[in-house]
Amino acid sequence: MNAQQVEAVVLEIAPLENGFEGDPNGLLYGDPQTEVTGIAVTWTPTVRVLREAACDGLNFVLTHEIPFFSTANSNWFRTLPEEEKPHNIARRRILDAHGMVVCRCHSNWDGTPGGVMDSCAEALGFTDYAHRGAHCCTYDIEPVTLAELADHARLALGVPSVRVAGDTGRIVERVTVMYGGLMQTWYAVDEAVIAGADVIICGEALDYGFRAAVDAGVAVIETSHVNSENPGMREFARLLGERLPDIPVRFIDAGMPWVQM
Repeated sequence: MNAQQVEAVVLEIAPLENGFEGDPNGLLYGDPQTEVTGIAVTWTPTVRVLREAACDGLNFVLTHEIPFFSTANSNWFRTLPEEEKPHNIARRRILDAHGMVVCRCHSNWDGTPGGVMDSCAEALGFTDYAHRGAHCCTYDIEPVTLAELADHARLALGVPSVRVAGDTGRIVERVTVMYGGLMQTWYAVDEAVIAGADVIICGEALDYGFRAAVDAGVAVIETSHVNSENPGMREFARLLGERLPDIPVRFIDAGMPWVQM
């Protein structure tokens, strides 16, 4: 089975029409005719992830996030062209040396039923919808303190620690889940306000996102971008394993890029 045929299976699970215009999904790198020896599913194809995949003979890399870092001019610092960035060079070197291909499923998997949005909420144990949106949902939960909910989120998503904004003794009972990078803008807080949420559980938050939420009377529990979206990528690996039983499929955790000191 070649990479193009595997891509067709991937896009049956996460159809391109479910994604956003301008968001690149599908095969992005490598020869579509490559015979697939195994599939590595990951949140982002770091050098470590690619090395691990190559060692396991997994030459089809399915990623949620971008495989390479783009460039842009800045008034604040000097930048390199995309092809000269050492992080991009390091990734391409591994991909080329092992004849690997990269396929991306981002916005087309986020809101697809059973995708990243649903998988994050499922991992948190939330099922009672107060509002279900296309890419963001709010749930009613049993009343708990903010501290108790933060501890639950930390354990459920496998995060070493969380950042919490708000009175940790406050009772909360309606939560908006903003997986991934949705809270990287303060506009996202409006969704929780409109839904009447007491608290937002998010992946990665902008400082201004925290401040907008706190001033609006909404608590915030920040888990991490990767750990809030890992459940969706694990689910993708499971689905691919069911559909392609003759091809090895493995989820490789990109992990956290830092440690606490």
